[in-house]
Amino acid sequence: MGVLDKRSRDDPRRHATEHAFLRATEALLTEGSSFADLNVRRVAERAGRTRTAFYAHFEDRRELLLALLDEAAGEGLAAIGPFLAGDGPVGRDELTASLRGLLGTIRRHAVLVRAVVEAASYDEQIAAYWDGVIGRFITGTRHRLHAEGLGADEATATATALCWMNERTCYQQAVRGQTGLDDDTAVAALVEVWWSVLLAARSR
Repeated sequence: MGVLDKRSRDDPRRHATEHAFLRATEALLTEGSSFADLNVRRVAERAGRTRTAFYAHFEDRRELLLALLDEAAGEGLAAIGPFLAGDGPVGRDELTASLRGLLGTIRRHAVLVRAVVEAASYDEQIAAYWDGVIGRFITGTRHRLHAEGLGADEATATATALCWMNERTCYQQAVRGQTGLDDDTAVAALVEVWWSVLLAARSR
């Protein structure tokens, strides 16, 4: 279970209030606020709620940010579903669709990812949570590489390298816009690397 507990799903009013805080935070980040600039008063005012209501739903700003990150991570994992699905060999088309979908998800949540990476540089709990999000992708990739023919240890090491490579490339491409590549070219380059790994695994 993510940052928000089961009560959010069972209580429509609680869910609506939490949703208001989450969307208010997204709006403030989109308008240019950094995570360091945000405070509970600003978020509550933008959500049309009180500070008391905020603390009834979130322990602090960190928990609010991590709840947003949980939403985005779920979308990212869904995007790479074609790559992770099943135990048989994955096709290049499925791999391409997965990586394109993942980059698109990061682009849609660029302001959030920027805020998380920024906060992770000085907040160890946020840094650990971000590591855990990438860890979910590593776990799925490890299972896929193992199914494709790599041994367990090699699958773990290779999945770790691939996923962190993806994290940096997608961040530079979709968040900072510093690669000098268009999205199609960036995706094609990532596909070449991942596909080479899959072919090597199948030749074992």
